[in-house]
Amino acid sequence: MMSEAWQQQIEEFCHRYNIPISHLAQIVHEPKVTPMIRGKGFEYSVMDTLQKILPSNEWRVTKAALAEEASFHDTDIRVFHKRTGKVVRVECKLAKKQGYRLCPDGHSEIRVKCMRSRTLGNAKVKELAPKLGVDNKVLSIHNDQYLPSDFDIVITSIGNAFYRTDKATGLYEWKPNEREKRFLEKLQASDEPSLKDMAYRLMFVARTKDLAAKSSTSITCTRKRCKNKTNCGFIPNYPIIYFDATTNKPTNNWVPISEAVNIFKRFTTS
Repeated sequence: MMSEAWQQQIEEFCHRYNIPISHLAQIVHEPKVTPMIRGKGFEYSVMDTLQKILPSNEWRVTKAALAEEASFHDTDIRVFHKRTGKVVRVECKLAKKQGYRLCPDGHSEIRVKCMRSRTLGNAKVKELAPKLGVDNKVLSIHNDQYLPSDFDIVITSIGNAFYRTDKATGLYEWKPNEREKRFLEKLQASDEPSLKDMAYRLMFVARTKDLAAKSSTSITCTRKRCKNKTNCGFIPNYPIIYFDATTNKPTNNWVPISEAVNIFKRFTTS
């Protein structure tokens, strides 16, 4: 049930920003608003999940405060290692809408939407390029792409890959087709009653250094104007999770969040 404190916060928010509270449900259901709210809500879901899987005597997990950040990119989640004082910066990205693909050889792919919300303009490119150690022209070509130095880890939920925009209503709907349902059913635990909720909670983790187009990762940049597609160092707009045809487990440096403790530990020894 909704607590009185929660209701009061909503009322205060609507009053502060002159939002008609009687229409709040319609407002958040608007096609342009829902994806933004889901993306921000996912950050809190990631925070809650990490707080459960990372031992609290070793780690502290918090939502990042903008005032605390001195980097060029605002961090979503801060994971603080108490013994070493090291901070792991976590970026939360939902899968691309309709981002599932079944390939001819039987393996499945899910694309993760991982790009800047605002494209860097010419002035910002000139400001950031020397600080990032990147040529102006190169950064201009990759002006909506991240570098591994922007954050340390990406966490995604695959659920968004099975949403579609209803052509009749324009609303954002959970609508996996039969092929997609079969894929999800292979991933579904016996105690999961809902495919939709299971898919949302099914999160995967990867280090940013494993997602960039580099000779060490065998990832190719998809930017047409990129002149160094196998080693430009930028993260593609849609990193791909490859799922084995037989086991349905990721095969390319993505791991389930339940198994991600070791990934975080690597940052305490580097």
